[in-house]
Amino acid sequence: MSWKCFRTLLLLLLISALLAVPAYAEGEAQETLPYYVSDVAGVLNSEDWQQLEADAARISETYQCGVYIVTLDDYKSFSATNSFWNFSQEFYNRYNMGIGESRNGILLIMSMSERDYSLLAYGSDAHYAFTDYGKEVLEQQFLDNFRNNDWSGGFADYLSGCESMLARAAQGNPLDVAPPNYVYSETSRGMGMGVSLAIVVLAPCLIAFAACSAMKRQMKPVSRSVRADDYLVPGGVNLSLKRDVFLNRVVTTRIIQTPSDNHRDGGGGGTTINAGGFSGHSGKF
Repeated sequence: MSWKCFRTLLLLLLISALLAVPAYAEGEAQETLPYYVSDVAGVLNSEDWQQLEADAARISETYQCGVYIVTLDDYKSFSATNSFWNFSQEFYNRYNMGIGESRNGILLIMSMSERDYSLLAYGSDAHYAFTDYGKEVLEQQFLDNFRNNDWSGGFADYLSGCESMLARAAQGNPLDVAPPNYVYSETSRGMGMGVSLAIVVLAPCLIAFAACSAMKRQMKPVSRSVRADDYLVPGGVNLSLKRDVFLNRVVTTRIIQTPSDNHRDGGGGGTTINAGGFSGHSGKF
């Protein structure tokens, strides 16, 4: 089959499915895409597509998380919605994308006419691997290629980034940032409770003992006097010594959050999942 015929058949499959009645009964058989890389817009040559398809299939099967790429000329040819983000979620569900019962997968879908893209994940394992922060890092790897119309390079970077993040998640260390609400409470800096208590109790005793010893050494043995004024120092008593002793410090910290970008679902640690079970967002390339 020629490359042109393949794209034509894939396009007909998409049109026949997306123009059908969108509602379907639970458990009803659904359409499925035959490949992980569906280049309906025809931005790839045959050699590039074969390599990307092989890489996407290998990554998906290794980590049991579907890694998908879809390109369309104009998504409005397939749907009446004006929201590419909504269309992208409908597309994932309509073609029953993902692997396993949880349908774990990540989809990069593009509409070339107005340069729209969506990056979305579905399924518990996919949400764990592709955090909000992780998706932002992933976008930085392919958007610079797309802005220069380097489609094959951008898709290759996308697949490489997905593989790296899935490998990290498999080791229990997904790419993420600290949660925005993380606060550590009052903390004694530099010493434990036992040490602090010992210093508070013993330090004054040692200081008093040292002072008394010094004064005792300066005393001269004399006989007892019967006159009170013999014990007065000329000029009276003058206390001039003042000392501040720093024993401990208690520090309290609190993180103040700034307003997040309303155009993105995420922005902090972890993964933000919407009511439809998806995480991610749409943008322009």
